[in-house]
Formats: sequence, C-alpha cells, structure tokens
Amino acid sequence: MRPCRPARAVRLLLLAAGVGLVSLGCEVLSQRMTHWRMLDQTAMENPIAAVGGDAVVFYPGETRPLLREQLVKLPPAELVAYYAPVLIQQRVKPTTLNHPYPPEFDLIGTAQLRRDKSGTLKSSVGGDPVVYAIYQKVPINGHNHVQLTYTAWYPAHPRMKTIDLEDADIDSCVLRVTLDGQNAPIFYETIAACGFFHKVFVERWVEEAASTQFGTREKDKTYAVERTVKGEIDWEVAGLMDEPKDRPNRPVVFLKAGDHKVMGLASMARVRVPLKTDIRKYALNDYADLYSVAVDGTKERAPFFDLGKGGKVRGAERKERYIFSLVGVDAAGQPRANDQIKLHFDQGNWSDPTTYTRFLRLPPGVL
Repeated sequence: MRPCRPARAVRLLLLAAGVGLVSLGCEVLSQRMTHWRMLDQTAMENPIAAVGGDAVVFYPGETRPLLREQLVKLPPAELVAYYAPVLIQQRVKPTTLNHPYPPEFDLIGTAQLRRDKSGTLKSSVGGDPVVYAIYQKVPINGHNHVQLTYTAWYPAHPRMKTIDLEDADIDSCVLRVTLDGQNAPIFYETIAACGFFHKVFVERWVEEAASTQFGTREKDKTYAVERTVKGEIDWEVAGLMDEPKDRPNRPVVFLKAGDHKVMGLASMARVRVPLKTDIRKYALNDYADLYSVAVDGTKERAPFFDLGKGGKVRGAERKERYIFSLVGVDAAGQPRANDQIKLHFDQGNWSDPTTYTRFLRLPPGVL
C-alpha cells in the first residue's frame, strides 16, 4: 500500500468534509453559521456599554429628523445622506485575544488598488473611513420602492481561532434600507459582501400589522412577519426597529470586533452616544467609485472588483472556498460587487426584489 501524499491527503480531507456538508444539508449549516444572539434594543440605547465598553463610532455628519411629508420630497442624494448609518464598531484589546491581530483591521477605510511584484492587480483597504452608497428604485409586489445600500470595507478578516477558514484580506458590512412610498423605512437587511450572514430587521409597525393580519406565528418562528419556505433556507428576522413612524431617523449598526458580524440594529432616535467617545466622520461616496479606483503609484484606474471573474474583490479569496466548492458554492467567503452577491449558499440573488414576498409575510398595504 502506497503512503498517502500530503496533497492527496488534503483532497481526501476536503472530500470527506464535503460529504459531511451534504449530509448535514445547507439549511442546518445556515443555522449553525448565521444565527447568533442580537443585542437587546434597550441595551443599545447606551451603545458603548452594549458592545463591551470600547468602540469606535463612525458617523456621516449631523442631520435633523424630518417628517414623512418632508422625506417624500427629498432628492436622491439627500435621501442617501439622511439614512446613512452610524456604525458602532466594537474594539477589543489584543492582549485579551488568543490570536491577537492589528487593531486597524477593525477600522473601515477607503478602497485601494496596487500591482504586486508579478503585475497582478490586488485590492486593499486603508486610509480615511468611507462608506459607499447606492440609490435605486426596484419593483416589489407591483410597486416601485427606493432602496438605499451602504457598504463599508475593512482591511481584513483576521484569524480568530486556531483553524480559521475565513482569515483573509478584506472584509465588509453591507446595509440595505427599503423605503415605503413616503421614503420612510419598512425593513432593513444586513449582509457581508460575500453573501453570508444575511439578517432582516423590520419596523415594529410592520410586525404588528403582520400579527393582526396573520394571527399566530408560523412554527418555530419568532415573529409573525417570518415565513417558512419548504425546501429553502428561510430568512431570519433578527429584530424589530423601534422607529418613530412619523419622523424616522437613520439606523445605527452595531458591529463585532474581528469578524465584523452585525450585533444589532437600532434607530438613532433611541441611541445616545456618551461624551469622550472615539467618534470619526466618514465620507459618503458613490458606489460607482469602486469601478474606477486609482492604482497606487500610477495614473491607471481599474475596478476594485475582478469583473472577468464574477465581480469578486481582487485577492480576497478564502480557504473555505475549497470545502464549499464541493457542494457547488462559488468562491465561498470572497466578497464581491453588490450586484453579484448571492444569498444563503447561492440559493438566490441579493439583487432579486421578488424574494421579499416569497420569504417574508408582509401584510397588505405595507408594500
């Protein structure tokens, strides 16, 4: 019997892992990988204490709350600025970690490009904080709705454990806000640009309307607005937004140190940032800027994404791609352009507006 060579041993291990993944099923995997406890709404009123006592607050600048009749008249650029989120980024001391990492890995930055020694383009993130925004109108259930999408980029997803398949350059957080006919929020979604960690947060009035319309919640669901879809990975409604319905405000996103998962979502109307907090203003740029990034040290400009390979962020591959490719998932964990994000192990497309009425029980009159 011939000895098993290292490369062949790795392939066998991956194959065994793939078989295990198939036997578990993607729904079980989704439960294990994407379900975690959210912060309590009351706790989030003191945002720094809510994340453990240390945080950086990224904010887009001051704005005054507007009434619905004022919001409906706002032009696109002003609407994007009005709902631009506040980001509460948890910080941890390196000495408390089993696997310390540079603190700048938890700071959002500017999308950058350079060429490596072989001349290949490589994406990176650094410098001043920036959030990249998209304004678009999409048809949902027969009506056009404004959707605002905000993407923040991090330099890396650091190593968090002994074997960490997500350890790689460039991480992300994406927030999408879906508005009603008066430009007030109906629900919010958060996701990583790789398509993992999708969460939905609905306005409390939407949940109350769903409860009145449908009565009891579906089996094993927390909220009336959640729907069970047979043969599919269900969407998780992770919490409710206590937003003043007549005067909605910008959302506040709470982000975990290291893996940059969303820990909770709240309204700025409910959050009070303590004095002496590390507050840093970010620039709000058009997402289109990511398709023409200056290449360091040259006059060249190129996309942050490799458009010839499905819009994936250049050089941000994850080791987990080897395992998940065995169950048909393309480049698992690698962040990509907004219109190329896939949901729940490639089950659906992030940019497909028909999925809302399929995966959520939205009562008549909401859309």
